[in-house]
Formats: sequence, C-alpha cells, structure tokens
Amino acid sequence: MHKCSYLVHLFKCYIVALSVASTCWPATAAFGWVRHKHRRTLMTSIGLLARVAHQYFVLGETQQAIAERLQINRTKIHRLLAEAKERGIVSIRINAGTSQALEMEEQLRRKYRLDICSVTPDDTGSELGLSEVIGIYAAQTVETLLRDDMTVAMAWGRTMRWLASNIEPVALRNVTVVPLLGSLSRRSSIDKYDAAAVFAQRTQAESYYLPGPIICDSRESRETILQQPSAREVIQKALNADLALMSVGGTTSSTLRSVGYMTDEEFDDVLRLKPIGNFLGYFFDRDAELIDHPVNERIVGVYPRDTLNIPKRILVSGGKNKVGIMTKLLEKGFFTGLITDQGTGSSL
Repeated sequence: MHKCSYLVHLFKCYIVALSVASTCWPATAAFGWVRHKHRRTLMTSIGLLARVAHQYFVLGETQQAIAERLQINRTKIHRLLAEAKERGIVSIRINAGTSQALEMEEQLRRKYRLDICSVTPDDTGSELGLSEVIGIYAAQTVETLLRDDMTVAMAWGRTMRWLASNIEPVALRNVTVVPLLGSLSRRSSIDKYDAAAVFAQRTQAESYYLPGPIICDSRESRETILQQPSAREVIQKALNADLALMSVGGTTSSTLRSVGYMTDEEFDDVLRLKPIGNFLGYFFDRDAELIDHPVNERIVGVYPRDTLNIPKRILVSGGKNKVGIMTKLLEKGFFTGLITDQGTGSSL
C-alpha cells in the first residue's frame, strides 16, 4: 500500500509548475551522471525536482520505487523532496478537518513536555483496527527519526509489529535493532508480536535477539538467563540505544495471558492489586510504581526506569483501557514522544 494512501486524511498536495519547459522532463535533461572512482554524483535541476515530486505526491509512488526507477539511493530522494518544498515546487495545504488533531498535538506536547507528538485520526474509512492504524501512522513519524550509525530498541506487540511492517524499506548504514525484552513466542517459529526483527529487515539493520521468554517460571530462572553473556550484551545495547519505540498494555485483557505466560489464576491474582496496566512486561500501580507481585520478579528484559537514559523514548499506544497507564507514565516523564489516536489523545 502506498504511503500516499495513509496521508490522504492529513494532506492535500498540489504540485506547482514553476515555468518548467517541457524539455526539462526527459531524463537526459533532468539530470546528468558524473562517474569518478565508482561514485556517481547527481546534478539536479528543477526538472528532476518536479519529476520526483510528481511521482511521490501525485502518483503516490514510494520513495524506494522512485529511487529504483531513477537509479538514485533513497536518501537522495528524501533530500530532493525536501528541496522541492524549499524551492516552492511543492506547495502543501492542510485540510481544515485536521486542525483539531494538530491543536491536540500541541496541547499534549505542552502538557507532558514532549519533543514529538503525533495524533492519528479515529475514522480512517478502513476496516483496520486501532492498533493497526496507530502503527501505520507511527511508521511515518519514525521514518523521520532514522539515521545512519544509530541503535533502535523496540518493545513487542501488535501495534509495534504494524509500525515495523510499514517502515519504508531503506538501506541504513551501521544501524542496530535490539529488543527491550524477551520473546513472547513459546516456539521457534516466527513470533507474530516480534517487531524488532521485522524493523531490522525493513531497514537492513543488524538485529539482535534476547534469548529467553518474556516471563520465566521463577526468579532464579530469570537471573540465570540475564547472567548469560549474550543476554547481557543485548541488554547493554538496548540501554545505550539512541531511540526506543515502546507501547503499554491495559488490564482488561493481556497478551501475556493469551500467549500462555500467565495463567488465568495468576492474572486474576495480579488484578486484585488493582494495577493500571503493564509496561515492558511489568505491572504498575496508580502511582506509576511497580506492584508488589512475584510476576514482576520474573520479567526478562530492560528494567523500565533504566530506559530513562535513552535520548528519544517514543510511546506508541492507544485505546480506552490504556489511558490510565499512559497518563501516569507520561506524567512521570518516561517518554519524550507520543503517537496515539484522537480518542485516546482527548482522554489524555
């Protein structure tokens, strides 16, 4: 699905022709190649900028598709689109219908002292669920944060998986992707909740795996896993990440229970302590402190408060059942960025 189809709710783009003669459109006039020691330098013209902008904004082609057609790397296409805006070749008008979301973003940014805030529409005119919609829109925001020579740490979950699956394929240099916690899968087959591996594949990054389940059978088993050199390496890489992409879970349902890591009895026992939700597998109370329950002593992964040293910490979540934990963790400064939907944003 083209990226343009996702942006149709937010933008109406118009390509402005700046007296570009028809002779500017042929590829031979639009750009020339200079070869030197196996490197190709692209000399741009207004014609090339207009061509790239037309293919991206009007035809709805992805940056990767345009790059392959013109034999230019995707990073160059991104720069050309930015230059097209700066030089006035592209003019963007924001529909009045999005003003409410933009105002909400600013309010949330100020209230929770966020560097980044993106609010997705509730009604997308599709049959996609809330997790899918948030994940798709989140991918567009996250793409702007990706750089060469960076480490990305990721949580798991349906929303995170949709985010990872919708990142436009791009070849980044020296990028590492690591999980923030253990696996949800009890089998060696592909974990449908694993976002880090998918994200690494889409960005051609080096991927690491944290050996062990999200919840161990005992505290001793957890300690044994975390003492392994391979596990310590992954945890340390996650703590030294440049960007962390995370989500939270509510209490009305639990992925941990649905995949078999918590029994119904154990989950009900946790609920008696009135948690507001879970973050990185840990259950929190109404003061945003960990509840006093054995399950919190068996989690394999990064300790929540240890993520505070990661420069960019983005919360990607939404839903009425998650408002409580989202509010408390945002108030405590756990995140520097938020991507959610309008309904959840209103409650926050």
